[in-house]
Amino acid sequence: MKILISTPVFKPMVGGMETLANNFAVHFTERGHEVTLVTPIPYAGTDDEDYRIVRQPSFREFYRLAKQTDLIFSNGASLYAAPYAMLTGKPMVMRHTGYQVACIDGAGWYDGKIAPLRPFPSFLFHLKNGKLPATLRGIVKVAALRTFAKRFVAANIAISDWMKRRHPLPNQVRIHNPFPISKFVGGRNESGVYDYDFFFLGRLVTEKGVNLLIDAFTTVQERSDNRYRLCIIGDGPERPRLEKMVHSAVQNAFVTFTGMLTKQALVDQMKACKIAVLPSTWEEPFGGAASEILAAGKNVIVSRDGALSEIVADAGLTFPNNDSAALADAMQRLVEDEDLQKTHRKNAEVRLRAFSEDDLIDQYISLFDRLLAKN
Repeated sequence: MKILISTPVFKPMVGGMETLANNFAVHFTERGHEVTLVTPIPYAGTDDEDYRIVRQPSFREFYRLAKQTDLIFSNGASLYAAPYAMLTGKPMVMRHTGYQVACIDGAGWYDGKIAPLRPFPSFLFHLKNGKLPATLRGIVKVAALRTFAKRFVAANIAISDWMKRRHPLPNQVRIHNPFPISKFVGGRNESGVYDYDFFFLGRLVTEKGVNLLIDAFTTVQERSDNRYRLCIIGDGPERPRLEKMVHSAVQNAFVTFTGMLTKQALVDQMKACKIAVLPSTWEEPFGGAASEILAAGKNVIVSRDGALSEIVADAGLTFPNNDSAALADAMQRLVEDEDLQKTHRKNAEVRLRAFSEDDLIDQYISLFDRLLAKN
């Protein structure tokens, strides 16, 4: 099978979409398929992967590549490859990583506020809270993307059941993100000795709710005479504000900001941590950190609304989004109940089967085969 992967973001950029674009290409190639990845992202270095990478192609070159392929796979809800799919009539599969067909901001979160996840309410919200030119451009983009996804895309991939419910699209299939979570197994701690009782892993941005975690942690500390320690792994624009919160709560001696960690440094740091807290305020469409944390054998607490609770299921605790008091109660309950911790870790071993990287890639290949058999 010839597969053309279209991705609007790619390395040297760093992020979940970039990681998965490469992951898809590697796995499809290893299964014997001919893969070409097309991206508008330039790169001064050398691309030496086992699959072909074409950066910033001309219209003619992109059209030629689309004409020669069997199927176009869009890594993300993007119109980047739309003209070529329409001109060549090649079937397109679109993987939706956010709510781009539902709202202008694509996230249900804008300027530190929860935003509507439906087109018209989203338009009114941004008209009130944003700038008119950007709002008009945004609603045109949503309309165009939504129309294309409904009428021209052969299969729309929802990365969680939560997203599938939020996306009123036809030809929709749920396939979880095939993150390479096996490398996080090294973060398991068999000794039972931890440097940190709680930790957060992710970007330090408003929608991730780390401010709620700090508030909740402060409450737990007040109840326990500063018994616990918290590690915040990640970086982002919210870090200075969060550090000030920690200082104001007089928790500097008990909270550590590591900055962004990757590869073995990240795994080693996770090994020193016990209970993960992912307190996202927005409705996470997937939340890859949750599957990574489960693979690392950690206990976990996540916000209820969004796909984080779907990923964790009975392998962790949930709390209502944006409720720091409920989060504090959940943190105290879990850290004090070793039997519950053991039950959750046992359940996680079963839950992880749903995120087998190879099985999820097989689901993609099976979908591609079914679509091509119809043509």
